[in-house]
Amino acid sequence: MKKILFGFVFLFALSAGNVFGQCDQDALLKQALNDMGDGQYIKDFVVELRKGENENKTGYVKYSVILNSQSQYKFNVVNGEDNTVDVQMQLYDGDKLLASNRVDGEMRSAFGFICRSTKVYKLVFSFRGGEEGCARAVLSLTKQLSGDDL
Repeated sequence: MKKILFGFVFLFALSAGNVFGQCDQDALLKQALNDMGDGQYIKDFVVELRKGENENKTGYVKYSVILNSQSQYKFNVVNGEDNTVDVQMQLYDGDKLLASNRVDGEMRSAFGFICRSTKVYKLVFSFRGGEEGCARAVLSLTKQLSGDDL
């Protein structure tokens, strides 16, 4: 009887820990895909940043993406409903910031990028002030460009 009772308590503790403090990544992905528009889906990114027990702030999550020259891309992001601040999304070439969803201090849900050189870029997500939060982002191809468009 003690084993059964212990088993129920253990399962309840596990399920309670999974319910609290997490967001519905599937719902966020559906919304991000909806917001993508008529672009061609390439990749999606999961953002879940939580503070540890002895931490005052969260860090960041970084992804590598290969972008092709003569292509126009859209990066859009959907924030978790429990976020206290919106996620910041930044695209880097090495240490050089190329694009961000923060424009003039205002957070946007998307940004476009025209790629002029095929290579690996870094996509970095963080929350201002080191806050906790979750989000889901989508990278899509919006247009193939010709030499005249560049």
